[in-house]
Amino acid sequence: MRIILWENAVEEAESSLDGHLTLSESPRHRPLQHAVIVVRNFLSITGGLLLCILFTPLVPWSERVIAMPWTSVDRGVLIVLSGTSVEYSDPASRRMIGLNTYWRVVHAIYAWRNGHFQKILVSGIESDQTIKPLLIANGIPESAVLVENRSANTRENAFFSKPILASFPGPYVLLSSDYHMYRASRCFARANISVETLPVPDLAKRCDVKLQRWDAFCQLAGEFSSIAYYRLRGWI
Repeated sequence: MRIILWENAVEEAESSLDGHLTLSESPRHRPLQHAVIVVRNFLSITGGLLLCILFTPLVPWSERVIAMPWTSVDRGVLIVLSGTSVEYSDPASRRMIGLNTYWRVVHAIYAWRNGHFQKILVSGIESDQTIKPLLIANGIPESAVLVENRSANTRENAFFSKPILASFPGPYVLLSSDYHMYRASRCFARANISVETLPVPDLAKRCDVKLQRWDAFCQLAGEFSSIAYYRLRGWI
């Protein structure tokens, strides 16, 4: 009698286990299993990438691939390219200087004070509202500031600056963020404007702070994408 009861209990347990396995392997549950695997793999890859960005020299090494030399030329025309800006609509529509543009202007002021430039050409949409006032507020004569405020991208910076620069002898010194200088200098070369490069150490300094490396990585990835796009279009 005990043997029969034991055999019945074993059979019931095996039947219950088979039913559980059949349920978990049923087509109804497969999408959920696949979703869990996808999410797990995504988190693993993202976590590995984040650790690589924060604790290895991946970003600094990548920045050096497109790094440009720092010129010693300190005369002629200093060309300052605008970057980001912030637009306010209340109480009146106006554009304010963005972060990377601010650092470009700071270095332009330093270059002016410690060099012998005759003119500064600021290039970028509405530069007369963003860059020019900051230059004048820091002691640069208004008569020394030239403005090109139509360009909305790097290619147009070179295209619209060319007729203005034609009225002034060189040399021409191009100032922009370090990660942007490779593409910018090649746009000017494409427009037959020979420039010396004066890169602002923006991304290079952010790489020194681990908490800012992710932002630097995203900035660099976007720049590499822009370089690829410009090459496909034949702009550089």
